[in-house]
Amino acid sequence: MTRIIPVLRVFDYAKTIEFYVDWLGANIEWEYKPGGSPFYMQIAIRDLAINLSQHHGECSPGALVILEGFEDLAAYHQLLHDKKYPFMNPGLEQVEWDPDTIRMRVIDPFYNVIEFNEQRKSRG
Repeated sequence: MTRIIPVLRVFDYAKTIEFYVDWLGANIEWEYKPGGSPFYMQIAIRDLAINLSQHHGECSPGALVILEGFEDLAAYHQLLHDKKYPFMNPGLEQVEWDPDTIRMRVIDPFYNVIEFNEQRKSRG
């Protein structure tokens, strides 16, 4: 099976952990953080992997990543809301061009956007 793993640019380790691990509930699958050097890590939100890099030149901040097929998005949205993260309070909305899809967008401290999509009815 082929997987595509997006790489997002981040700048600060503590803010990265606060946003991705503490708030979004991601697991750190592995990280490379040699003394004094920029870090690189792979996180997973459920089974969806994202790489986070502090290295310049690998990617630019301000990317958009769409995670399709996210199940129980309303429950996940409520979980995030209940954590009362002071820097983000995302909404949950129906996608205008697809009435069977709901989405939630979050923006990390480095201006990367992660869009979670749930298809409420099977297509076809």
